[in-house]
Amino acid sequence: MMDLNDRKSRFSLGYITAVAAHAGYQVLESRIDKDSVDGVLMGEEGRRPRIEFQAKATARDVLRPGYLAFPLPIKNYDDLRAEVITPRLLVIVVLPESEGDWLAHSEEELSLRRSGYWLSLAGQPEVPNTSSVTVRVPRTQVFDTEQLRALMRRAEGGEAR
Repeated sequence: MMDLNDRKSRFSLGYITAVAAHAGYQVLESRIDKDSVDGVLMGEEGRRPRIEFQAKATARDVLRPGYLAFPLPIKNYDDLRAEVITPRLLVIVVLPESEGDWLAHSEEELSLRRSGYWLSLAGQPEVPNTSSVTVRVPRTQVFDTEQLRALMRRAEGGEAR
């Protein structure tokens, strides 16, 4: 059986894949994550927009009034803020503390509990931290169908964030 962190990782990729499928986009997962890219969201129309993403999952208490406070390893922070051609996002999936509450399913419904949030770190400054930096993700930036479509339209138009 996979350990808890591996299950969280797969769950976050499943969440992202479900949202992308609902929005009409493909997800290509990276086999090797050396550049803080777990996958690519891909459109098949227009200019074929692409967005690279780093997926994170947490059951910690990161929700604050109006934002998430998420400790991100400095390597991921630096990789995600780098000047790149393809836009990059951090997608954080917040899970219930109890693994048994992550999802519920029946013949009528599949329900993934809690939510995912996105953040672009493009253009963020270098920080003196050596291990991690706490990023603030507005709680209005829910990784859902509507916002993913808007992000892909911006990527198609050449906007980095």
